[in-house]
Amino acid sequence: MSIVSIAKCDDYTLEKVYHAIHRSLSLLNGTEMLVRPGKKVLLKLNLLSSSQTPERAVNTHPAVVRVLVDIFQKDFGCEVYIGDSSGSVKNSSTFNAFRVTRINEIAENTGAKIVNFDKDKYIDVYNKDYEILDKFRIARTLREVDFIVSVPKLKTHGLTQYTGAIKNMLGSIPGNGKKNVHLIAPKPTVFAKALVDIYQMAPPHLIIMDAIVGMEGNGPNAGNPKKVGLIISSRDSVALDTVASNIIGFEPMAVPTIRFAHQRGLGIGELRNITVAGESIQNVAVHDFKKPSSGAQDFAGKYLPNFLLAMMFDNTCSTFSTVNHSNCTRCYECVRNCPAGAMSKDTGKVEVDKKKCIGCFCCDEVCDFHAIEMKRSLVGRALLGMAKALGVEKVE
Repeated sequence: MSIVSIAKCDDYTLEKVYHAIHRSLSLLNGTEMLVRPGKKVLLKLNLLSSSQTPERAVNTHPAVVRVLVDIFQKDFGCEVYIGDSSGSVKNSSTFNAFRVTRINEIAENTGAKIVNFDKDKYIDVYNKDYEILDKFRIARTLREVDFIVSVPKLKTHGLTQYTGAIKNMLGSIPGNGKKNVHLIAPKPTVFAKALVDIYQMAPPHLIIMDAIVGMEGNGPNAGNPKKVGLIISSRDSVALDTVASNIIGFEPMAVPTIRFAHQRGLGIGELRNITVAGESIQNVAVHDFKKPSSGAQDFAGKYLPNFLLAMMFDNTCSTFSTVNHSNCTRCYECVRNCPAGAMSKDTGKVEVDKKKCIGCFCCDEVCDFHAIEMKRSLVGRALLGMAKALGVEKVE
């Protein structure tokens, strides 16, 4: 049975974060047996944005990173690496993400080593048990370290509903490789299966989620910060996502990454089979956490068979991009990051070819100015209306 520990943490004061993470780890039992002095430990962060400050709740907060560096260096005597690949394909994006979150300063002050996955050497990974991706590239450092600690941010996601521990491993793929995943897996359900393929081949040994301030609404970049006040830890990414998503009001099996990973035996996705240590889910649940506007299918998670749930998920999440030109700064990040080549700037203004758009949210993820508006298909709008009529709550 998997264990997920929950510890309260009111804010990002270093002392409070240290005590919360220390308590969360102590509740897991035996972490000290897994991490020995002299081992190489990689903190795999969630650095989606190269420009958003920590207060926006898009990226893993630097206070959490600083505390983890101190714990693994001082308490465990390990050599610490900090790595990720940001959501943008611009050459300097991951470098800027480390800078804007002040992770570079943490590395300078502690001696931890920053690994920009976009600049790292890569290795080809082959998955004989794949659903969607039989081959992809990951940063070589993930295979060279002894221990991987995933440090995701608690957020909603317009395409996958919720993003946490499983999806965080998408950042193991450098640069343009993430665009290729979206091209291979354009539909939400197929994309979720691809994310599970990646997770299966790059599983972390430990997950420590930054859920002190999460993101609600239309995450993972365009939502709003929401205080949750928690540090959540586990050795099972699927179990952690099950507990974390339930805390913010999701039916876990309606989140496709959780459902598919559970079905493939990669972790525990059923609450009844998870031991929750520390705080109880009931005591820390956030009842007014806003879901993404494509979250209407959540009401069906308990009632529909899987094939109907998958069909409904794809239709409610099926979207296409539009541009709010009054907010657009013409930075053209969306154009650079569109895997389908559906966005252009030939006239100076950003235009979208709806026939090419695959609704992957890549443009929305990298736009810091709320200039991207994802429009839902006619079927999606109808299903959303039906879900609301049946009593779905917390849908923006």
